[in-house]
Amino acid sequence: MRRALVLMGVGASIAACAAPVLPPLEAPRPVPGTWTQAALPAQTVDDRWWRTFDDPLIDRLIALADTTDDVALAAARLREAEARGARARALLRPEVAASGSADSARVDDLEQSQAEGLASLIWSPDLNGAAGARARSALAATEAEAARFAAVRQATRGQTVRLVVLWAEADSRAAAGEAAVVALEETLRVAETRARTGLTSGLDPASARAELAAARAHPLAARQAAHEARLALEALLGLTPGALTEERPTLPGAHLAAGAAPPVEVLARRPDLRAAEADLRAAGFDAEAARRDFWPTVSLSAALGGRWVDPETPFSVSGPFGSVAGSLSAPLFSFGRLETARDGTDALRDQAAIAYRRAATQALAEVETALAALSWASARARVLEQAVVAANDRRDLADRRHRAGVTSILDVLTADLALSQVTADLAGARADVARAWIALSLAQGLGAG
Repeated sequence: MRRALVLMGVGASIAACAAPVLPPLEAPRPVPGTWTQAALPAQTVDDRWWRTFDDPLIDRLIALADTTDDVALAAARLREAEARGARARALLRPEVAASGSADSARVDDLEQSQAEGLASLIWSPDLNGAAGARARSALAATEAEAARFAAVRQATRGQTVRLVVLWAEADSRAAAGEAAVVALEETLRVAETRARTGLTSGLDPASARAELAAARAHPLAARQAAHEARLALEALLGLTPGALTEERPTLPGAHLAAGAAPPVEVLARRPDLRAAEADLRAAGFDAEAARRDFWPTVSLSAALGGRWVDPETPFSVSGPFGSVAGSLSAPLFSFGRLETARDGTDALRDQAAIAYRRAATQALAEVETALAALSWASARARVLEQAVVAANDRRDLADRRHRAGVTSILDVLTADLALSQVTADLAGARADVARAWIALSLAQGLGAG
């Protein structure tokens, strides 16, 4: 035992001078204090951002989104990472084992029985710190996997709401087209009545029939788009095709406030950045461990047992026994193995640092882009709301003047088509507002918890 302790003391003295020197990383880019786009204060930000839509259908589908295969796969990867981390920490602890045996043999009409029991302890103290660094790397890798799990859950929720918005937009466009068809059918009926009474020529009914035939094609394309969006949503959520047939999605209103937290808070909240930062820490610990591998290691072992022999002989006796041993080893010539491992971990750390800086830059750009998109889409939607009111007034006026014989049917047809188009444009603008709101919420790292 004394010799083992001496070996440990010598090794500790050597390892004390073994502090790893890592090459410095490039300084991170400064984070701006505010956004260039106008944004409301941080207290307007809600982690459950989809509740702003106040849509029960979205709330139900979000619950389903949390149970998709992608989320389950990410959860399984997290459990695997947790197991690897636990194993790395377990390697720092001693290993205790026990064994026993018993046998009986007959030699020259003499039967001898014996039994033996042994308890052993093997411990490799982390003298050079390499095992501890690798355990810290495994812990950081687990944190990265947990952040990736949150990112997958966030992305699945965001894609679910996007598909609901796409479905609702196509449904609204189809409704606008079908309303135009109904209006044109009424216009055709009036034109035919006036033609039969001789108030107009047959040109008016012919023009109305031509416009009606063309208008009937528009809602068909929109219905196809709505059908495809619904099928994509069902596939994402793992539902059978047609499971959502009875649902009727609605577009949210056009007035959604552009609330954004400060840039520093956004970078700290985003799960992809948390994963990149944890990957960088893990790579740093791996680089540290690769340097500590150059320094000595210590191994200690101890055994305690006993043997029972009946009858005893000069060559086999009963009694307790034990042993203690220790060893100190250090690499002398690795022929490039340790050096290449060190250089490889350095390169991986540099890659992780670059990935982190790039992810941070991309995150800031995504928030700025979403803020601008939400601002412009909201302004466009407000203008189109006024345009729909004006188009309705124009259509009513044209219809009354045509029934009174003041204007031709061409004015009515033009007003019908203009109303249909601006109504469809408003549906698209409201969908753009919702998509920009979704993008802004995801860019801020919301909805990952």
